[in-house]
Amino acid sequence: MMNTSVEERLAVIETTMGRRPPTVWFKGGQVLNVYTGAVEYQDVWVGGSQIAFVGSREEGKLNPDSSTKVVDVEGMVLVPGYIEPHSHPFQLYNPVSLTEKVLPLGTTAMIHDNLYFFRSLDDDRWQEWRERLTASAVHHFWWARLDAQARLDADEDPFTLERVKLAMSHPSTLQAGELTDWMPLLSGDQKRVAMVEQAHRYGKRVEGHSPGASYRTLSRLAAAGVTGDHESITVEEVLHRLRLGYMTTLRYSSLRPDLPDLIRGLLQQQAPVPWHRLMMTTDGPTPPALRQGHVDAMIRVAIQAGCPPEHAYGMVTLNPAVYFGLDAHIGGIAPGRSADINVLRSLEDPTPIQVFVRGERAAQSGRLLVEQPQPDWERFPPLISAPWRLQKKDVALSLEKGEQAPVIHLVNPVITQLKWEAVDEVDEERLFVSLIDPAGQWTTQAFLRGFARGIDGLASSYNGSGDLLLLGRDPDAMVKAGQRVLDNGGGIAWFQGGGESFFLPLPIGGKMSDQPIDDLIEKSEELVTKLKNFDHPFHDPIYTFLFLSSTHLPQVRLTRDGLVRIKDGAIIRPATPLT
Repeated sequence: MMNTSVEERLAVIETTMGRRPPTVWFKGGQVLNVYTGAVEYQDVWVGGSQIAFVGSREEGKLNPDSSTKVVDVEGMVLVPGYIEPHSHPFQLYNPVSLTEKVLPLGTTAMIHDNLYFFRSLDDDRWQEWRERLTASAVHHFWWARLDAQARLDADEDPFTLERVKLAMSHPSTLQAGELTDWMPLLSGDQKRVAMVEQAHRYGKRVEGHSPGASYRTLSRLAAAGVTGDHESITVEEVLHRLRLGYMTTLRYSSLRPDLPDLIRGLLQQQAPVPWHRLMMTTDGPTPPALRQGHVDAMIRVAIQAGCPPEHAYGMVTLNPAVYFGLDAHIGGIAPGRSADINVLRSLEDPTPIQVFVRGERAAQSGRLLVEQPQPDWERFPPLISAPWRLQKKDVALSLEKGEQAPVIHLVNPVITQLKWEAVDEVDEERLFVSLIDPAGQWTTQAFLRGFARGIDGLASSYNGSGDLLLLGRDPDAMVKAGQRVLDNGGGIAWFQGGGESFFLPLPIGGKMSDQPIDDLIEKSEELVTKLKNFDHPFHDPIYTFLFLSSTHLPQVRLTRDGLVRIKDGAIIRPATPLT
């Protein structure tokens, strides 16, 4: 959770009692009171890092002096700093570069997925790195994942009960999950049940991940301890979750931009909308989506869809703060709360002119004013521990004439179907696809249809399992692309027509860039544009890379064990050892 030091508490007490001058005085503006929904003309007084008083100088009997910083906000509206309740801080970017991008947009608190860090770092390194982030201007909180979302060797599985309990016990951990693999919970698996129960004992929330689940399944998950879910794509699904007591999060992500339709659908219901049980999330936007904004963009979309502004702001301030037990510290402009304040031109324009965090100006006019702590990225485990060389046989299936082969069909950027085809003839849309152990121990091979036409060789170390993903029609180009990624410790590489067409380095464990997000936006958009020229049908290919080896979505996935059917875990085609 959040702790206030004795010194901080004394500073705000001395200020509110008039014995110490305020450090900051927001003068002459309006304040959105997220507790009542009212917009009122009020001054805001800060003592140190916290709000000391909201109201006039005469009412508060405060004593500003020459040391008090006066912020003239006449004609403007003050709202609380925004909270992102469901952040995936490794979508090519890293938590620091994400902070640098979204803080000037008004996001002052994020609750992050720990999946990649928990899998990659030992407990001491993870703890050290997490503590380093506490010096950030943004409030960083975390989930505690319960499963890997990919197939791992049993002796390599980091998700032991003891490790997960240790992660959940940390004050900055606010929830367990998200539960992408929830069947063990409903099956009564003792380890999974113990993890969920431990979360409740620590006072943590439990986030589900139940796309398309029926009312009955959602009810069973709630009985098993799940408290929230963000997977609604229809109004009926939203209402199911609300009726079952879930804290329900509406998405406006680069993969599922459902928010405006859900808002309009909720407003058409005869019953009043239970706004206090709703939150909003960007759900890990890929870099191109951040061009339009972050939480500020979500608020704008919600208001344009008809959501009353006070509720749009409440879904990203007070509501997540209450749900996660943080409302005594953040989520509103009130005495005793952290002075996290966004200064807006109007409620209809949620992108702030100025951003204050803990009473300090952190951003102005879209420009970051504070430096962020930089972890020692070199201490992250490398993509490979020993060099080895790819060969053509590692990347492409070798079949007899007329032999039937498994073909993964992309239904959308992340959902797949399995079909079998004879591969006698050349087909520009049917590509080889392989998942290869970066240490050179195994390869899983199949074909892929529906991604693009005529791609020679494309490789990515950014994927759900942390392995090397390759696809293309030309094994020689696939080897070149894969070797480029391996030789550089990670990245996305594309070879076409005999030469390199694209390369994005991902030096942080093969998954994250150390570059600013604005640079990543340009580079990612370049990749999307190039793929569109090869008839890529979807808007977000980065998510396809991520989920082809993630084992929580239908129908088939590439894994270290082979091509696996998700529903029953059957291995359609086993992995091949590499020598």
